[in-house]
Amino acid sequence: MKKIIAAAIATAFVAPVMAADVTVSGSQEFSYSTVNGTATTLTDGVVAFKASTETANGLSVSADINIDEIAGNEGGDSITVSGPFGTVDLGDTSSAADVFDDMTDVSYVAGTSLAAPDATVGWTLPTMVEGLTVYVSHAADAHGNSDATDPHTGYAVKYASGPFSVAMGTNDNEDGTAQDYIGGSYTVAGLKLVVERLEDGTSGATTEEQAVGVTYTMDNVKFLMTNEETKGTDGAVDNDVTFYGIHFDLGGGVTAFVEASSDDLDETADTTAAGIALTF
Repeated sequence: MKKIIAAAIATAFVAPVMAADVTVSGSQEFSYSTVNGTATTLTDGVVAFKASTETANGLSVSADINIDEIAGNEGGDSITVSGPFGTVDLGDTSSAADVFDDMTDVSYVAGTSLAAPDATVGWTLPTMVEGLTVYVSHAADAHGNSDATDPHTGYAVKYASGPFSVAMGTNDNEDGTAQDYIGGSYTVAGLKLVVERLEDGTSGATTEEQAVGVTYTMDNVKFLMTNEETKGTDGAVDNDVTFYGIHFDLGGGVTAFVEASSDDLDETADTTAAGIALTF
């Protein structure tokens, strides 16, 4: 009898797992960096678990759970439902001002990236025009996740045709502020050019981030350079960071890299780094 009960309990736990396809992916990287003469080593990794299934009426449903290298929440955990209505992402997802940005965020250690808050609901509408993506986001007043959010409703669009793409997005926050994003890219013969801009605040009292970047890929080597400039509400430039990098694709998901960055307004922020990363 005990064996029958144990088998029944085991089946109860195993059956839900068998109902979905589960995949595991992630990355781990190690870097040795110096900032103004101070040397630091860093490991940074994440493991992502994704379960996918389909309901009786044909809806595709998946769940993402992301864990960092010290067993903490990496963010991005959500349940995604897809169907004729498009795709709805519920949990920790991108806001409209964030969903198409970070095209200049191409580094492992020493690079640049724009900063926009997350959302709790993201909806990618069904394709209405070839190359056109329409996205709507919403963030609740409180979010049970470590990533920062601003309560808002947002709208974003992106159009891509051949080597060109252009995108814009707006978060209308409940406190009367807004985040406005615009960006574009052009790709040809291994060369990619990117321009991005993000404003945060209200009219007459906004902070601004603008970035330009270029990458060039030749065989298994990628060259990278970006520049990001940040302005405060007084219009003065607070940061002017330039980033350079070389990434070597060693095959099998392994990349070796050398990177450096400098801030024209803060010599103590200069960084050099070298390391290796595995993506699986």
